[in-house]
Amino acid sequence: MRKIGMNGKDLIPVLSGFGCNVVAVFQSRTCSSCTRKACVSMISFGSACSYQIGASLSIFSSGGKPWLFFPYMLVLVLAGAIHTRLWNRNRLDDTLPLHANRTFLQKPSWRSVSWRVRSVMKQFLVQAMPIFIGICVVATLLEQTRILSALTGALTPVLAIFHLPGDAAGGILFSILRKDGLLVLNQDQGSFVEDLSGGQLFILVYLASTLTACLVTMWTIRKELGAVFAMQLAGKQLVTSLGSAFILVWLWNWIA
Repeated sequence: MRKIGMNGKDLIPVLSGFGCNVVAVFQSRTCSSCTRKACVSMISFGSACSYQIGASLSIFSSGGKPWLFFPYMLVLVLAGAIHTRLWNRNRLDDTLPLHANRTFLQKPSWRSVSWRVRSVMKQFLVQAMPIFIGICVVATLLEQTRILSALTGALTPVLAIFHLPGDAAGGILFSILRKDGLLVLNQDQGSFVEDLSGGQLFILVYLASTLTACLVTMWTIRKELGAVFAMQLAGKQLVTSLGSAFILVWLWNWIA
């Protein structure tokens, strides 16, 4: 963990991100002030949430290449570690102790458990659910006003750099709203992804996963660490995602 700019305590939020990035960002409050931003950076890039994992599995399966899921997860974690190290080289203080202070288990009480459950449910109902509904409304407006078609046309030349067809832009754009937005490519019984080669399918899912965190995660990062950090994080992640995808395309063509 120190090699990538974090310490041992930061592993728990990173692992929690594989369930939900939003919960992991909240859990990063337990990180030290020196490593919290690096931990959030790793969560945003390399921790595939449950929505992202399910959508990726579905797309790989629809394309007839479910075996791509395992190298995809491996590359995602490795690229996330490199990304975190690259942008957080000077964040970790080497004078910090390697081991945290000892803590002790306490017997839970019904009062404390019920309070925690109520707070989590309240957070979901008044924060997460309205944001999810808002995302659905935004996606509908983008589709009905043809803004999505215009954005797809603008992204087509960029996707051509990675040897991807322009029709893939819709899945990437929706994955920015929600990580399971990639499932839009499964329409027509997955005929679109079936026509993609293994390399194209891998790069498509990778770009959709890493270009940026979903809107709910970015909103949470803004709330926890400020709008400036959230915008900086989004820009850095975009650069790393495009750069690493270009390297992956080159490696795939060289191997092939």
